[in-house]
Amino acid sequence: MDYTHLIKVRALLDEIWKKALLRGRCRGPEIIRSNPFAGSNITLAEGKELVSICVGKDGALRIHEFTIASKTSLGEKVKAILRKNSIPLEKPD
Repeated sequence: MDYTHLIKVRALLDEIWKKALLRGRCRGPEIIRSNPFAGSNITLAEGKELVSICVGKDGALRIHEFTIASKTSLGEKVKAILRKNSIPLEKPD
């Protein structure tokens, strides 16, 4: 997969990158063909919003947009595992 566009995008988004409360590069497994996050991703969070940018199947960039949520099934699974293993969790605001 060609990540040239993703490298350029990271540079273009430098001002947002510098101010973002959460920023990073992460990788989604490419083994799973239906994975919409496959390959390298740029992730940025600002306020209650998060954006993840990756290269789509056709080589064009794919942008996923999220807002903060609570009581999600994934969040509940993660909390249950952590509690089971006596990992302390912050109480929500």
